[in-house]
Amino acid sequence: MEIVLQMEHIIKYFGSLAALNDVSLTVQKGETVAIIGPSGSGKSTLLRCVNHLETITSGHIRLVGETLAETKNGYVVYPPEKEIRRMCAYTGMVFQHFNLFPHLTCLQNISYAPIKVKGEYPAAARKRAEELLELVGLSVKADAYPAQLSGGQKQRIAIARGLAMDPQLMLFDEPTSALDPEITGEVLAVMRRLAEQKTTMLIVTHEMGFAREVADRVIFMDNGVIVEEGTPAEIFQNPKSERLQSFLHAVL
Repeated sequence: MEIVLQMEHIIKYFGSLAALNDVSLTVQKGETVAIIGPSGSGKSTLLRCVNHLETITSGHIRLVGETLAETKNGYVVYPPEKEIRRMCAYTGMVFQHFNLFPHLTCLQNISYAPIKVKGEYPAAARKRAEELLELVGLSVKADAYPAQLSGGQKQRIAIARGLAMDPQLMLFDEPTSALDPEITGEVLAVMRRLAEQKTTMLIVTHEMGFAREVADRVIFMDNGVIVEEGTPAEIFQNPKSERLQSFLHAVL
């Protein structure tokens, strides 16, 4: 199997706080990996280290076989900024709070990066944006602005925008946590469709039902470490550690 992401012995300090403490993780092509755990356990920090929104304190990160960060002689070494940007284009990111451009229509939001970053022809980028709007069920909103959308619609546009760069890996940072419960389902339905299409995804989520149904593998984090990982059946039906048992007891 082709490895899309490899993180080895990742340590990340914020001041004297170890947000990540010797975390190792591999994601294979076509795999959906869900990261669960209590708030403050390091889940989002781990995700943000993948695409250089955070720098690591030590460890090794490889994206699609290329070295994004490595530790040499006790120091973390990153490639030049241009190389980092090129490698980070292997990933698409969907945040809690959409981060859409308010002055652009939905179609323009989706086609903006392929035109500006990849230098795609506008007509080709627009055609791809139209296909992605259809994928997320929002073709009718092509000319609408973000202010005219519901939260669930904004998040579906954000997913389409992330996919527009044809990333090797989609990163989701609690994509439904800012949404009302009744519109959470429409976003999860799009992500379920992506999983069926074997889109490679790393998802930080509080949606236990979604993790159980859709993920190929579930990782449980607490206090900056991976406590347990396994199939959804192993994690949800047969948790080994006391910490995971008490977490599931609290959230299920």
